[in-house]
Amino acid sequence: MERFPEALDGLPDAIVIVDADGRIRAGNGRVEPVLGYVPRELEGTDIERLLYDPDDGSAGEQLHRYVADPEPRSMAASLDLSVRREDGTTVPVTVSLGPFEQDGETHLVVTIVDVRAERAEQAELHRRTEVLEALHEATQDLLKTTDREVAARAAVEYIEEVLGHSIAALWLYDEDRDCLDPVVWTDAAAEVVGPHPTFCADGTSISWEVFDSGEPAVVADTHTDPDRHNPDSPIRSELVLPLGRYGVINVGATEPGAFDNSDLAIARLWAATVTMVFMRIERERQLRARETEIARERDRLEEFASLVSHDLRNPLNVAVGNLDMVRERLETDHSEMVEIDAVARSLDRMSALVDDMLTLAKQGTAIDETEPVTLSELAETCWAGVDTAEAALVVGADLRLRADRSRLRQAVENLFANAVAHGGALVRVEIGALADGTGFYVADDGPGIPDDLRDEVFDAGISTDPDGTGFGLKIVAEVADAHGWSVSVADADGGGARFEFRGVDTAETLD
Repeated sequence: MERFPEALDGLPDAIVIVDADGRIRAGNGRVEPVLGYVPRELEGTDIERLLYDPDDGSAGEQLHRYVADPEPRSMAASLDLSVRREDGTTVPVTVSLGPFEQDGETHLVVTIVDVRAERAEQAELHRRTEVLEALHEATQDLLKTTDREVAARAAVEYIEEVLGHSIAALWLYDEDRDCLDPVVWTDAAAEVVGPHPTFCADGTSISWEVFDSGEPAVVADTHTDPDRHNPDSPIRSELVLPLGRYGVINVGATEPGAFDNSDLAIARLWAATVTMVFMRIERERQLRARETEIARERDRLEEFASLVSHDLRNPLNVAVGNLDMVRERLETDHSEMVEIDAVARSLDRMSALVDDMLTLAKQGTAIDETEPVTLSELAETCWAGVDTAEAALVVGADLRLRADRSRLRQAVENLFANAVAHGGALVRVEIGALADGTGFYVADDGPGIPDDLRDEVFDAGISTDPDGTGFGLKIVAEVADAHGWSVSVADADGGGARFEFRGVDTAETLD
């Protein structure tokens, strides 16, 4: 080493000097930590004994060519080399070469950099990338699942097959018993744990604490945790992940300290995915139940409409016809005509009830198609179709919207008729677009709606008119709901009632 610069000992990497024959002449102080040899032990050793290409073993040959022809060229950067240490192990390294002349001889400065840590980081990064890619694929598959038990099995299989943790199980919450029940587990979990326990609120367990708090837990050594369920459990370290209100996933190992922050981060992502899938499955189940109930309700309404249409209207028509015949016979007897008129009014009311109930029953039918409707034209048509006496119609700002014209007309005509019935023959009715363009209103200057009826004004059978059927505003609400709109009632500027429809789709935005 005395023939070569002492500055080599100050460099952070292992350096050896190689002569033209490829033999090591000297090495610096970093040789022993990296290569496992004392520098003097390497003197006279062929560099090929030390460095080799793990793919084809040609490193020594290339070193010799470089010594013979030391022109600048790229070599080490393109080779993955390894070092054979004295203990027989190999270490991945990168090598850089620098030629120099001394005493008329060509030598090489061979700098050997230990890249074990770098390769380990690269391998870990590659592993994490693969895990995240697998997580993405598993998430896509899990999102297609519509059964909670199938989703639970898939969740545990992913932990075993992708994350590489063979001991895993999933518990689901039983609200009636306030307990967590094991529903699926890996084969290894069955072998190590045996029958899986149930965790309840009145017991002691790490799993229940995690479920109750909603915070995951990494237990480095379960035997030191006072909340463990089984003091003699063969599980020594544990990763417990909450699944919202649905349950928990447990990942275990038989040795302490088996899980790190990286395991926790990936597992939390997966637990969040499983929780989201459980939420979607629950919503879909509720939606299916709701659709089934709606279908049953629609069937009941259709049956009711059929009953009203045939079993009630036919006798009513017969009664009205016979009443007209009796009236003709008794035209000269005015005392009995008064009684006949009372019967006629009762029959008219019954007929109105039948009409309103039929209309209400039909409102349960969903709206499939809409068309552009101009509010001002609709108002004029509806006004002409209602007995408005001397009442006045005022059309405010116009609006072009999309709606089922026939059913919207039913709603508006009901509001017009309602205004005349409660406000009198001279009532003033106004219809127009809301100032913010989100819908329209119908208002009058009548007596308004009493405060104690505001919350139930859209319920069936509610009316302040003793001759009213109580179905008019219910029909209005059903029409709005079928369109996906909202309807509310407030005081009009003139002291009467004001009905506002919001969430209306304008024709311009949809054409």
